[in-house]
Amino acid sequence: MKTIMLGSILALFAVIATSPAFADHANADVSIASGSSSPGCEKTDECYTPSEVTVDVGSEVTWTNDDSASHTVTSGDPKKGLDGDGLFDSGLFFAGKSFSHKFDEEGEYTYFCQVHTWMKGKVIVQAAHGDDHAVPDAMVMTQDGSMMAHISTEPPAKGKEAIVSVEFTDPNEEPVEHVNFEVTATQDGKQVLSAMGQHAHSGITELTTSALDSDHPLDIQVKILGIGLPTDDPATWTGPKGETVSASVVPEFGPVAMIILASAIMGIIVITARSRVIPKL
Repeated sequence: MKTIMLGSILALFAVIATSPAFADHANADVSIASGSSSPGCEKTDECYTPSEVTVDVGSEVTWTNDDSASHTVTSGDPKKGLDGDGLFDSGLFFAGKSFSHKFDEEGEYTYFCQVHTWMKGKVIVQAAHGDDHAVPDAMVMTQDGSMMAHISTEPPAKGKEAIVSVEFTDPNEEPVEHVNFEVTATQDGKQVLSAMGQHAHSGITELTTSALDSDHPLDIQVKILGIGLPTDDPATWTGPKGETVSASVVPEFGPVAMIILASAIMGIIVITARSRVIPKL
């Protein structure tokens, strides 16, 4: 009886956890990618990852140096002068260190590294809750119960990019820091996002797809690689490793249907295995 109740709770939790939520572009994290001190990362816009983030007015962006070389985060365009435009400048900071800046005004802010001028990024600052429309949102727990993965994204729209937000928390909803992961997204079998070697310094990050060909569903996969600094040996990373969370964003229905299905099936398997009752589907 207890097992049947547990399975029911799991299925109910899946439905509740995937109800629509509102996009609230909060603080963002950007990683200065390993190896970015050598030319080449600019070809795939992966010197700063993600190379573009969207936040609300009053939010803070934190850049973490995950490279072995020192870097700067300097606002402006290097073609207009290596001193930047003076809006913000980290100065030179070493490997493993971070720099944060709070954005108090709307606008688009480009930035670069004064030492390695091929490294460029952008911060888009919008009015608080400027995109107040319901977005698909899902939450699922890893197999060992130590981490929750939250996935939210804008409804797919033809000709537009979509922002995919990924957040990792513990069961008490506290951020899990230094999560290494990968994110891919496809639409009609075509890849619209591929973000390998991602690192969420404070547990949350935003990624942007390429322009979409239609408003058809997005299939999103988040693979958790482990917890630890990206400069450390991956063999020493802790926590869940190799687990993949899959989600399908359906514009007509909003919530991420695939996670509901996966969680519901998990509950059915528990019921069947322990109570030996064959459920009627």
